[in-house]
Formats: sequence, C-alpha cells, structure tokens
Amino acid sequence: MLPIESVLDTLLNTVKDCLQENRQPRVVVQAPPGAGKTTRIPLALLESGISGISGKIILIQPRRLAVYGAARQLAKNLNQPVGQTVGFRTRYDRNIGPNTQIEVVTDGLFLNQIQNDPELNGVSMVIFDEFHERSVAMDLALAFVLETQDALRDTSNPLHLLVMSATLNGQALSAWLNAPLIESQGRSFPVTIHYSPKSTNQYLEQKITEQIRFALQQESGDILVFLPGMKQIKQVQQQLNDSTLDSNMVVYPLHATLPADQQEKALQPSPSGQRKVVLSTNVAETSITIEGIRIVIDSGLARVSRYDERRGMNQLITESIAAASAEQRAGRAGRTQPGVCYRIWGESHQAGLKPYADPEILTSDLAPIVLEMARWGVNNSQTLTLLNQPDAESFKRAQQLLQELGALNQNNHITELGKRIASLPLPPRLGALLLHNHTTDLGQDCLFLCALLSEGDPLSLPHDHFQADLDLRLLLQQHNDNRANQAKLKRIKQTSKQLNQSVKQQAAPNTPEHEPKTKKHLAQALALAFPDRIAQQRQPNSTRYLMSNGKGVQLLGNDKLKNHPYLVVLDCDGDKKEPFIRLACPITKAQLKQALEQHIEPVNDITWNNDKQRVDAQHKEQLGAITLLAEPMQAPWPQQRQQQVLTTLLQAIEQDQLRCLPWSDTSQQLIKRLQWLHTQQPDLWPSYGQQNLINDSEQWLLPFLAGCTRFQDLTALNLPEALKSRLSWEQQSQIETLAPYHWPLPTGRHQTLDYDEQQGPVLRARMQEFYGMDEHPTLPNGHRITVELLSPAQRPIQITQDLPGFWPADGPARAARPAGELAGAGQGAAGAPGPRPAQRQSRPGGGGV
Repeated sequence: MLPIESVLDTLLNTVKDCLQENRQPRVVVQAPPGAGKTTRIPLALLESGISGISGKIILIQPRRLAVYGAARQLAKNLNQPVGQTVGFRTRYDRNIGPNTQIEVVTDGLFLNQIQNDPELNGVSMVIFDEFHERSVAMDLALAFVLETQDALRDTSNPLHLLVMSATLNGQALSAWLNAPLIESQGRSFPVTIHYSPKSTNQYLEQKITEQIRFALQQESGDILVFLPGMKQIKQVQQQLNDSTLDSNMVVYPLHATLPADQQEKALQPSPSGQRKVVLSTNVAETSITIEGIRIVIDSGLARVSRYDERRGMNQLITESIAAASAEQRAGRAGRTQPGVCYRIWGESHQAGLKPYADPEILTSDLAPIVLEMARWGVNNSQTLTLLNQPDAESFKRAQQLLQELGALNQNNHITELGKRIASLPLPPRLGALLLHNHTTDLGQDCLFLCALLSEGDPLSLPHDHFQADLDLRLLLQQHNDNRANQAKLKRIKQTSKQLNQSVKQQAAPNTPEHEPKTKKHLAQALALAFPDRIAQQRQPNSTRYLMSNGKGVQLLGNDKLKNHPYLVVLDCDGDKKEPFIRLACPITKAQLKQALEQHIEPVNDITWNNDKQRVDAQHKEQLGAITLLAEPMQAPWPQQRQQQVLTTLLQAIEQDQLRCLPWSDTSQQLIKRLQWLHTQQPDLWPSYGQQNLINDSEQWLLPFLAGCTRFQDLTALNLPEALKSRLSWEQQSQIETLAPYHWPLPTGRHQTLDYDEQQGPVLRARMQEFYGMDEHPTLPNGHRITVELLSPAQRPIQITQDLPGFWPADGPARAARPAGELAGAGQGAAGAPGPRPAQRQSRPGGGGV
C-alpha cells in the first residue's frame, strides 16, 4: 500500500468540510517523493462521489515528461489506455476522449486555458502537482485560480483547489493559502550517501564516467546519473561507449528534447539480464519513477535559464542545485529497494547549498509575465496573491518594452494586438514578430525562427567550427544537412506548423489572407523586434561587439559573421562578461536606419580629446549605446552648445588638477598670500588649497574661460583676477594691506615677500640692505615678518623676528646713511611703519652681527 493511502480519508473529509462550512475548498498536501500523491489522489477524488466534484479534474505538471508519466500510470491503475477516463494535453500532442474526466496538462497550457475561460466551466478541481518547482506559469496560474474561486465561483458551483508539494515548507504554504495542511509519509528505502568530489584538474565528464565504472563493480542494480545538460550527457555516453563495458549494460539518455519513444526506453525496466545506465538532466528529479534504479550518481549541477536584466536576454548557465533538489535526486535510489547515492562534491559544499531553488518569477524575463497579468486585467502585481513579488523596477521596464511592441497602451492596459500576442505560445517579442510578418513573404522564415528559438538550435557544430549565422538554420527548411539534429529539426518543423495555426487564429480583423509582398528584409523585421540587441563591431574584423543596450557580446573565433559590422543578436550563451553569440542575423547600416528610424536619435556630442587636449564637437546618430554616424561640427558652434563646451573644458582642467593653468610667479605668490590669510582668519577668508579650488572651480574659473576650447588657450587667462573672484570687493581691497606683495628696504628697493602657510611672510635680502633698519618689519595686524639675512652669495646667515636685537649699538647697521640711501625708507609698504633714519657715525672696523 502506498503511504498516501493512510491520509486519503482525511483529505476527502477535509474537502467535504470546506463545502459544508461554506469555505473556499483549498487544501495543501505535503508528501515526499514516492508517497503516491500523483497517481492516487486524483483517482480517489474522482471516485469519492463528493457532490462538488462532478466535473473534470485538472492535474497540472511542470514538465511534459511528468505529464506523460502521470497519465500513463493513472490510466494503468484503472486498467485503461490513456485517452479514456484519463487523458493528457501538452504543447505537442494530446490524447483526450469524450469521456475523459482527469486531464493531465502542462502548466503553460493550463495558464492559457484559464485566460480563455476564467470561470473554468466544467472543471471541478484543479491540482497543482510538484508546486515546489515554482515555475512562472505555475505561480501565475495559482494566483488566477484563487481569483476565480473568490470572484467567479461559489459553493453552489465550487472550484476545488489542491496544491501538492514534496519539498516546500507545507506549514508556510498552508498559512499563505489559508488552507488545511495534510501531511503524508513517503515510501522510500534507506539510501547511503557517499561524497566523492572530483579533483581540480579533472573534467566533470571524466569523473562521472569513472564513478559509473566504480558503481557497476561495487553495486548491483541500474544507475541514474544526473548531469547538467545534453552536452555532458553526450560526452559521458561517448566515453562509456568507447570504454570496455560488460555486454549486458545499456546506456539511455533522458532529456526533455528527446523524442517520446526514446524517453520511454529510458523509463521502462531494463530487459532481463541487462543493467541500465540512464544519463539524465533534472527532468528525472520529480514526478516520474524509473524502474530498477537503486544507484544515483549526482553531478550536483543543473543547466538553468536566467534572465540577465543588464543584457536584456535569457542565458543558460550551469549552477549548483539546491539542497532540496539534492535530496530529491538521492531519493530516486530508494524508491523500490535500499540504494546508494554518489555525490560529486564534498560535505562542506553540501552545507553551503541554498535550501530551495529560486522561483522563476524572480529570475525570468518579466515581459511575458507582465503581459499575462495584463491579459488577466492586472497592471500591478501587488493586487495578485503571489508567493513572491517580482522586482518593481524590472516590472516597469517590462511594461515599457510591451508599450514599444504595441502590446500595452500608455495606461498599461492590454491592447488588441497585445491580446493576440498573449494568445501565442511565444515570448512577446517573437509573438509581435510573427503577427507583423506572417502574411508577408517573411512569414515562413519567421515561423521557423520562432520555433527554433523555442526548441533550441538544430545545427550541431563543433566548437572550433561553430557558426552563429541564422541563414544556415533557415536553409534546413528545404535542404538536409547531416550536421543537423534530426529529432530537434523535426520538432521545430512541427512547432512551426502549430504556430502557423495559432497565428492564423489570431490574425487581425479584416486582414487579407495574403498581403502584397513586401521588400522588407528579415534582418529589418528582426531589428524591429529586437531594437536593443543591435550589435556593432568594436573594431574591423573583430569578434567583439557592443549592443545597443550597452552590453558586450562576442563571436567564437572562427565565426564568419565577423565580416559583418552589424548584427541582430537573437541568442547568447555563457555567464561571462561578454557572452558568446549563438544565433545572429547580419544587417547593413542602411537597413538598420530604414527599419529603426524612430529609434535613432540625433545627438550633438561635446567631448574632451585628451590626445589633442581640446574640446571636440561632433554630430552623431545614436541607436542606444551604439553610434551609427559621427562627424565633426564645424565652428562656430551653436550658442546653446557654448556652455557645454566650457563645462567640458572645465572638467578636463579639474581632471588635470589645475596644472594646465598659467601658474606664473605672481599667481603662485597670490595663492600663498591668500592661503595665509585663510590660516589667520579661517572664518573670514576662503581656503585656497588645491582641492578647494577644484571643488569651487565652476564659481571662480568657469566665467573666465569664455572663448577657450583647448589647454593652449589658457595661456591668455588672467589667473590672478580669476583667483580673486572668490573674494568680495572689500576683501580684494584689503589684500595689499593685510598681505602685501613686497616690502621696502632702507636701500630704496622693494623686496618680494614669500608667504609660508604656517610661518607667514618671509623677507629675504642681503644683510647690507637692512643697514639702517632699527625697527623690525611688522604687518598692520601686529604679525612680525620673518627676516632672513643673506650673504653676498645669497646664502642664509641668520633668521630672526627681532632685527634690532642683532645690531650692536655702535655697529655699522646703526651708522647714518646718505640721504639718497634713505629715500622712501620712512614708511613700510601699504602704510606699514618703516625703519627710522639713523644718526651718521663712523664705522668702526671689526664690528658685525
């Protein structure tokens, strides 16, 4: 008996109680893998006879593989083929009969179903299985079901809701939904965990292959290997095929892109006498049981899609799985008997794993999500009951993109075009591309491209010879290529046909079936859908490109697309700073300008040319971050650009730390005088330190730059006047009094004062020039000037602030001077008192200071 059987009565009674108490029929079931919740609960509800469950039961699965597996097992439990009581619907196929009462569907199909029929007429119960995987479609569909329950259904016509999870916190989920929680034990056997990390110089595929060989020797039973993606699956499969293995061992890949018959082989029990090795991605984590598995080898990695907001596109990256996923994977070894799990990582790494995988609504492109909400009638995610709210700024940017595509109006309400786009199983960009071009001669190529971007690249090219050119893929529509993955190509053609039917149903009213042929190139149609992904080559024949959204991308080294200066980038791969272009279409500049005329902005660009040390003015045609045209603007420049020119020059001067200004001796001494005044009275005089001058340059320097466009023009700048402009008129008039430029000597000569920020003014002259000065030179504020007496060879002899104290009473310095020598010596500079005339007397020999 399955463990879930022990709680089925509780579940059914809870459903009945909800109806009797006039409450919304909501229930949360927490059950580990192997409990049987997927294959028993829908049948128990169907057979319960509860009056409120008379219509269809919809069982929602997050993966197509899980849909097939669940439908087969449910039908098997009824001893019926699929298509009678139990049916299924996926994007690719369906098996529904007139008497079908349980429909197993993918989350995306159910989301479209409830959008088209919000009341869910004829549906009695919706079951969300494996809700812990937290796909975007699952989160949105649950929010919409909750609104349907509250607004469109009542207890006379109830819509039952059951949310089932294996690893999410059931208590928190129950509280969030305001729903009873029913917990079940799992049915699992003990699993022995071994940690076996690979060495630093070992490739993952090599380590996995060695681990498989080891497990085959040490353990019995079949092996399930979890690998990040199809690339690793193929490499391990090749290494196993190349090695000497027992003839009774068979290897099966398991991947969502494989045909159904190949997937079925991997899921079926291995033939008698044979051992099976299943190489799988994370599709085998939940919802399906692979018969015979008792050994799990887990790489601990998964290939996941992440939307890069900076680049404006999804990218596939390989990352460590969450702890919950690691437990799910290990549990696969204990479904039918005791098992063993080899983890290709260490115990310390295990301790650092995040508890749960990130919900897609936090890591996906928000444009499809915003469009789904708008289709539902919501333009603010806060009004929906969501476990996680999307980022508000990213939400706004997605709304802006949808407005540009014409899917939303200025009030963020969905337009008629937006409704048609939302009805297509495509992202909004591709939906708009298809609807705009399906009746033109580009229609078939657009269909094929949309299917290709949905299903993946069918062209299998080795890394060294990889080519990203879209044309190589489009040729596969008519011409066979032995390098193509035939299964994937078949699926692309099938999806293309399905899209064709869908787009015909969404054709605009009164649109003729065949419009006149247009001359528009496919590249131009793609540019309109992806204006932010126009890539411009950084240098001729370079593999590096800059996209119009400001982000960098690159081609692989041997890609012939590097002969094209412009590309429309459709897909990238890798988590590097500049990811590799996986699919692109070349476009000419003329085609670009014609297609994106409304997106191209004329810009008059003023920049600093550091090599020529001048301001350059250019007229540019700008498409986002890339420049399509740049030509110099001829002088005289427009008046409105003059201020921008001066500001650019000023910024260059600041960057040069003011060194480019004409620093004459006069200007430098003025700076010292003014800075000394600031030191004396910091509250009254501004600082003239270098950083202060840079910070205030817009006030004191910018007005004096008129007519300048280069550093060379600054030689004519009146720098002293510019420096003084920081001062008031009164302060300017006091400079010569409070901090004089020079000082008169008894000889009649005026000597320049040197100002030290701490020591103050210094008067330097030969000692003989001070003869007759018997009072020390002093400024009006009482500050004594430091006197430095020099020898005839201009070497310092003595420094003093008490000059009279150095003259002997009868020494030569006090000797009388000829009247001519004392001319002008009566007063100091700027009114400062000077030395008094001395009495003439004889000069005794041998005297000195």
